[in-house]
Amino acid sequence: MTIFVADVGGTNSRLALAGDGGEIIVSNRFENDEFSSFEGIVSTFFKDHGTCEISRACIAVAGPVTSRTARLTNRDWSFSVPDIATVLPAGAVGGLTLVNDLVALGHALPCLRRDQLTDIRKPDTAGPGNGQSLVVGLGTGMNVCLIKAHPGGMSVFEAELGHASLPSSVQAELSAQTGDSAGKFVSIEQLFSGAGLSRLHTAATGKPGQAAHRIAGAPDNASRRTVKTAAHLLGLLSRELVFQYLPLGGIYFAGGVARGVLGGAKPAFLDAFNAPGPFADLVGQVPVRLITDDAAALSGAAALAGRPMA
Repeated sequence: MTIFVADVGGTNSRLALAGDGGEIIVSNRFENDEFSSFEGIVSTFFKDHGTCEISRACIAVAGPVTSRTARLTNRDWSFSVPDIATVLPAGAVGGLTLVNDLVALGHALPCLRRDQLTDIRKPDTAGPGNGQSLVVGLGTGMNVCLIKAHPGGMSVFEAELGHASLPSSVQAELSAQTGDSAGKFVSIEQLFSGAGLSRLHTAATGKPGQAAHRIAGAPDNASRRTVKTAAHLLGLLSRELVFQYLPLGGIYFAGGVARGVLGGAKPAFLDAFNAPGPFADLVGQVPVRLITDDAAALSGAAALAGRPMA
C-alpha cells in the first residue's frame, strides 16, 4: 500500500509518498508562488515520480477545513475533494482526507524522533501529567492544536487561535516596546507570524519591508533587538497558553518563525515564560520543545491516511 500525503502552507507545499507503516519513501518541497493552484503541484509531483498505485491520501492545509473542502488562510487557494481527485492516480479517491495542518502535526507527535526535537525548557518538576500537549505553529500564519492522550490512543482538537485577539499581557508589553504602533496588532497572528515579525521590526525601527527570515538571521543590532522582543512576547503568550490548554505534556513549537525566534533569543523567551506570577508552579511543570524538522507534518498525515476508514 502506498499513501500520498501533502502539507500545504501559505508559502511552501511538501508532498510525499509513504509506505503502509507511515514511513516516508520520497518527498519534495514546492514554492507555491510558482503554481496557480495546488492541483498543479500534485500534477508536477506525479510527473516526477510516476502514477504509482495510491490506496489512500491525506492533504494537510494551513487553514479552515471541513470533511470535503479547505482553504488556505494566507493564500487565495481553495481545496475540494472532487478537484484534487482529478489529478490523483486511480485508487486514492475513495480514501482522500483533508485535515488542518496543525492536526497533522498533532498526529505526528508520537512519531517524532529525538533528533527532530530541541529542548527549549525542561520542566521544573516531574508531575503526574494529564496527557495533554499543545502544538504551536509559527510560520506564514499561526495556529495551535491540542492533543489529549488516553488509554485508547489520542484525540486531536482543531482550533483557529491565530484569529483571536492578543492577550492583554502581550498587548501591554507590545505598547511599552512600540508605543502607538501596538494598535496595529489586533489578532495573535498579526504579531506571531512571518508577516508579524516584519511588522514588529517596522514598528520598532521604522524600517519597512524586511522579510522575516532576513530579520531572524541578520547580525545588526536592530534586527537582534526585534528578535529578542519577539521572543519575550512569545514567552508571555506561552504563559497564557498554559492556562488556556493545560499542556502538562509539553508545548511543541513548529515553523520557520518559531525556529528563528527561539533559536536567536531563547533567553528572552525563558525570562518571560519563567517570570514570577500567579500559579507559576503550574507553568513550571510544562516542558517546551522545538520541532526542528519542517516536514514532520507529513508523518502525521501518513498516520491519519493509513487508518482504516470507519
